[in-house]
Amino acid sequence: MSKIVLCVDDSATMQQVADITFRGTEFTYVGARNYDEAIEKAKGQKPAVVLADSVMPGKTGYDLCLALKSDAKTADVPVIILIGNGAPYDGAKGIEVGADANLPKPWDTQVMLEKVTEIVTKASSGVAKPGQGAAATASPAAAA
Repeated sequence: MSKIVLCVDDSATMQQVADITFRGTEFTYVGARNYDEAIEKAKGQKPAVVLADSVMPGKTGYDLCLALKSDAKTADVPVIILIGNGAPYDGAKGIEVGADANLPKPWDTQVMLEKVTEIVTKASSGVAKPGQGAAATASPAAAA
């Protein structure tokens, strides 16, 4: 059974990049353009992981992560915060909202696939508690 990757980004270009990244892998890409659409899809489809843009109109990826981690239906879904050029990662906020990791965007396809596979594997095996990994992830500059 394919694992769903819910990519939440207001950029149509980044949605296309995500779609291409996960094509032909064990993962199925599902896109959402904003917070509200992401909440609806996360509750209805139970993704294996959520990729959330840190900066979106209205509510941010941090807001989305906090909402998902605060809801019993989605609390165990790992969340990776995506950091765009010029938008520094707020590590303290990432930890506060329970983010599992962060990655720069645009991303290296291999790095993204490895990180998603690692996080999904840990979450499904119970090795790491969801929301406890943000402190240990590399900064966007180090990950690039």
